[in-house]
Amino acid sequence: KIALLVGNNCYQHHPNLMAPVTDVFELSLLLEQLGFQVVSLLDLNKAEMVTAVSRFLQLLGKGVYAIFYYAGHGYEHSGRNYMVPVDAPQPYAPENCISVQRILQKMQQQQTALNLILLDTCRKWYNPECALSQVQPLEPWGNTVYGYATSEDAEAYELQDGEFSSGIFMKYLKKHILQEKKVTHMLEDVLEDIGRDPLVTGKQVMEIKHTLKEARSLTDPI
Repeated sequence: KIALLVGNNCYQHHPNLMAPVTDVFELSLLLEQLGFQVVSLLDLNKAEMVTAVSRFLQLLGKGVYAIFYYAGHGYEHSGRNYMVPVDAPQPYAPENCISVQRILQKMQQQQTALNLILLDTCRKWYNPECALSQVQPLEPWGNTVYGYATSEDAEAYELQDGEFSSGIFMKYLKKHILQEKKVTHMLEDVLEDIGRDPLVTGKQVMEIKHTLKEARSLTDPI
């Protein structure tokens, strides 16, 4: 069980965020309780993100449960998700960002038993002139789960509570992640809780996509 958590707070050319540092820390503690080996990294530029991902991929293999979590600025364009490194210029462009679909493709090539991608990021797109990056279609392995903090073309929100802040998504993920149930069912509980939160009604609805054909749970002994 291996997890890479990346949180980008302090941006050179975009507004700073508050929640990712807390969210990465809290999620790492919970995943360690579930038996995951966790690497947590903060405020990465593009080169550092590329290196972190390639090292993470080297640790994956047959039968591994792999989690990739990202909190920070991001966007979606024609169904493709991009993470924004702290040194990315304005406006967003694929060549300055990291493609989530490319990472997932490489995770699948390692024949992992479960790939869980958690994206705590906005999914709005502000740069219509941009070309899409080339991505091959995913192999139909049936082992992949996406948990998006928000739905397509929508924002993801942070909560300020005294001196601490956390993302709405992490607020409810923390509540359910230790449950002994299929990972997609656990995420559905998170979705329902976010849907009941009056602070984000009509603004943020979580989205789950998956091809999971077996009842895999994060609590499974490996």
